[in-house]
Amino acid sequence: MTLTQFSNIIPTELSSDLNKIIELINNSNSVLIASHLRPDGDAIGSVSGLSKSLLKAGKKVEVALLDGVPERMAFVFPEVKLYQGQNELDSDHDLIIIIDTGDETRTGITYNYDRSKTTLINIDHHASNNGYGDVNLVDTKASSACEMVVGIIVSAGLPLDKDVALSLMLGLITDSRSFQNEGIRHTAHLAAAHLLSTGVDNSPILNMLNSGRSETDLRVQGFGLSNFKLECNNALATLVIRNEDLQKMNAQISNIFASGIFNILTSMKPTLASVVIFERDDGMAFCEFRSRGGIDVKEVAVSMGGGGHVPASGCSRMAPVSEVAAEAIEKMKDQVNQTLQRLNV
Repeated sequence: MTLTQFSNIIPTELSSDLNKIIELINNSNSVLIASHLRPDGDAIGSVSGLSKSLLKAGKKVEVALLDGVPERMAFVFPEVKLYQGQNELDSDHDLIIIIDTGDETRTGITYNYDRSKTTLINIDHHASNNGYGDVNLVDTKASSACEMVVGIIVSAGLPLDKDVALSLMLGLITDSRSFQNEGIRHTAHLAAAHLLSTGVDNSPILNMLNSGRSETDLRVQGFGLSNFKLECNNALATLVIRNEDLQKMNAQISNIFASGIFNILTSMKPTLASVVIFERDDGMAFCEFRSRGGIDVKEVAVSMGGGGHVPASGCSRMAPVSEVAAEAIEKMKDQVNQTLQRLNV
């Protein structure tokens, strides 16, 4: 294998879709960029990184995020018009680009637009993606949506400077779990090389991850470490966080995500998977699944109406948290036991 075979971030088999997207971007003037509910580092990084690059290319850019931008990630976000808290949006943009979202409904927004004038582009790396776009660029082996956006920017010759790179590095680091995910492809490192070549300073991201948690984030982490349970001969960790628990800590759902508890529960040597179930004050219940060792948590998430990746997935449902927890834990126990039996562990 020669070095020239490592030159493309986007796989050659996706070149046709990539070229369509580049052509559409080049011919556009106004772009609306969106991502999923409760945006994580990859959603914020990819949306803000592409927004910055297109703004520097002279495009009019607006962003739609129903839940807005998490405060701890606001340092990467550009000054653009942001539609948040709106379940329905009228659009006359040339392009609507939805990133890091396997199903259009996962944005939480209904887009009203003239399909003869506006093209919907779907850029994603989730295996559960249902191909909802007019043009779909789906690379299920990519480490992150940010890796894919780097590939688009580089292939299209769009602006890539320190400012753009900081956003994209956020998602590349967080969604790859600092390049520790199993089966990570060489293209993740190639994307990182392009970003680092700009001279970007990663310290704001590292500070956010390593020393940027609030007291409440740590209280939630402590609650999780004190209340998790082990199943399947310690191979599965489970945790239920009820709204009353959050109220006692003066915490919100954002503190659960910022606490790092999802991944911490799989850091014990015998523990290969975890599920954290929690609720919002309006009765919506959420599950976050994590794994290592080849356990497919995406399969469980999809069966419960969600989606994601083999090692990291999630779902939500308007139902009592106890009911959702019982289902999620039982399905995870089956999934873990089946995997252990297959591997003869």
